[in-house]
Amino acid sequence: MRLLKYFFIVIAAAVFAGDTIRPGLEPTENEYRIENAVEEKLVNAIKQPLLDGLDVKDALQDWFDGRLLDSQDKTAAAVKKWQEGLTKLKDLKPLPIPQWKPIPDANLKKLQKFKITGHSDVTMFVVQWEVDKLTQYGILMYPTTMEDGAEYPLILYCHGAAFGVPVNFCGWLAEIAKRGYVIIGPAMRGEPLFQMDIPVKGEVRTCEGDIENLDGEVNDCLSMVAAAWKLPFVKKNEFAMIGHSFGSGVGLLAAARANKQCKAVVSYDAWLVNPQRFYWDRMARRANNWLSWADFCNHPVEEQLAGLMTRSIVHNAQKLKSPLLFFIGGAYQGSVFHQSHDDLHKRLKALNIPYTYEIVPDGGHNFVLYEGTAPALHALKIQTEFLNKHYPPLNTKKEDK
Repeated sequence: MRLLKYFFIVIAAAVFAGDTIRPGLEPTENEYRIENAVEEKLVNAIKQPLLDGLDVKDALQDWFDGRLLDSQDKTAAAVKKWQEGLTKLKDLKPLPIPQWKPIPDANLKKLQKFKITGHSDVTMFVVQWEVDKLTQYGILMYPTTMEDGAEYPLILYCHGAAFGVPVNFCGWLAEIAKRGYVIIGPAMRGEPLFQMDIPVKGEVRTCEGDIENLDGEVNDCLSMVAAAWKLPFVKKNEFAMIGHSFGSGVGLLAAARANKQCKAVVSYDAWLVNPQRFYWDRMARRANNWLSWADFCNHPVEEQLAGLMTRSIVHNAQKLKSPLLFFIGGAYQGSVFHQSHDDLHKRLKALNIPYTYEIVPDGGHNFVLYEGTAPALHALKIQTEFLNKHYPPLNTKKEDK
């Protein structure tokens, strides 16, 4: 049990704590149960309508107001507020589904080649582009030997955590590229290019902007896709997505926003699949898997609820139009990660959207990063078969002919 608790602290750190805490929430940072019975009743009453995407702003505002009063030792006034909140959960309306803008345009600039030992058959570049007036960095990979005039299928790789592209995972990506794909991997806003300090043209590069926890990062990914489509050797107006953790949460939203232009999705242990559930877990003093939650709560309640809807693939699942393959490690069953995936798959079934869900035996949250281990090899075999069927590499297409 101690190991499991430590494990969640590690992965939560990947999404960064905010600089501020909404007044009244300070005690919740170190609490693991709700002490006041009336507050607990309100939190439990908010849970289901919140998860269902209903507008609970009035009851939620009373919860925040009560928290502030309670932190000021005004317990009686806090209880009164929470009791008022319990009366405001009837005849709730659905929150509006966010309206997304078109895929943003961009142009890639090659900055510097890089190499990985044992992968001379793959050409690799650090690249730069601009989106939302921010300079962003990422990686580009493609087979060193390419057919003249051929257009190769594009894969968007969305990395986990929020510390840049994992250098020790680039070999895994190169193995995919050499089969006949072009791979792009954005570092995403507010992050360093790589998960270690590696100078590019004499500078350690960091993407401009701030980490937005699955909001602006979607623009980072889709703008890089649009820029890659302009390369002469890339197949236009389509791509597949492979993502892990934080990146998979971003990538699922990118796939939904791209709609039919996304041809296949491979998701490993996606984070914040249902942000309403992660949000409620913090209200209920459960495991902290969203460290910047108390900072997020500084926004007005109405903006918070809109932000949750923007970040939720569960509440935007109807926009997913590609074959879907979900992996999740089986070693942390019962977590909010598993619960959120259950929410998504229930929603996909209701929408008659087919998907494949693989709970990987003995897999932890980061199992895909441990190349050569049994869980990683198990998933890689399934992933290869899935891509060959739904978004095959150029080489496989040739062989099939």
